[in-house]
Amino acid sequence: MLFLKNKSTSLDVSDYTVIIPSICVGNAAQLACDLLIASKQLSRIGSLSHPALIPVFGPSAYQHEPNEKVSSCELYEGSEDKLLVVQFRAPWIARHTSSFQSQLVDLLKSARRVVILSGSFGFERRVIEESPWAYRASTSFKEAHAAQLGNSELIKWKEHTGEAIYGGGNALQLFKAFDEQQVPVMLLFRYLLEGDNSTDASLIVKELNELCEDFLQLRSSGDGSFKLTVPKSWNLLFGNDVTELLF
Repeated sequence: MLFLKNKSTSLDVSDYTVIIPSICVGNAAQLACDLLIASKQLSRIGSLSHPALIPVFGPSAYQHEPNEKVSSCELYEGSEDKLLVVQFRAPWIARHTSSFQSQLVDLLKSARRVVILSGSFGFERRVIEESPWAYRASTSFKEAHAAQLGNSELIKWKEHTGEAIYGGGNALQLFKAFDEQQVPVMLLFRYLLEGDNSTDASLIVKELNELCEDFLQLRSSGDGSFKLTVPKSWNLLFGNDVTELLF
């Protein structure tokens, strides 16, 4: 399952924060991870392979690593920040999902904390005045981040207590799998719609940074604004331009 560039057969994530996107509505979580990887200039350290992952292979998605290739599931590391980002480039095959989740949790269960990013259909937000954000956190995560989650500025997040996140992919199942292994885990998602979700991706990164500013460190030293780098793979986010030969 694990293929590291240094040829190691194990992955040491102790004291690391792991960010995992769920393949959700609008691919917003994957786009958010793209922004993290490009903005932090994280290094590709390897990839994961499993029958649940549809094979994908292509050129580099980021300008800071022009010679790298992309696959179905990649691992990006920021050693200074103790940050590991898992990025998916293809949906999961349903009949192999349980096996993949189990192996993924086993691989990352020694992490300091895991944050799962996702999205949900906007029309599932029953009250318009409610926050477009919701989260789910394990008991161990709440204990470790009591100050952040108790901050009055974060009350806009609504704690999710339901048994489904419509449009959220496997986010909730993955959350429960980590929680069963006593891994401090949080699921953060935004209610959104299909379409160009690049703005939603930026907002997801901003919200994540408010919770975990100590390791993401995306704020500038001056006015507190973000310095996000848009990856070159977004140039064709909706495919090639329509050729004039059609008209």
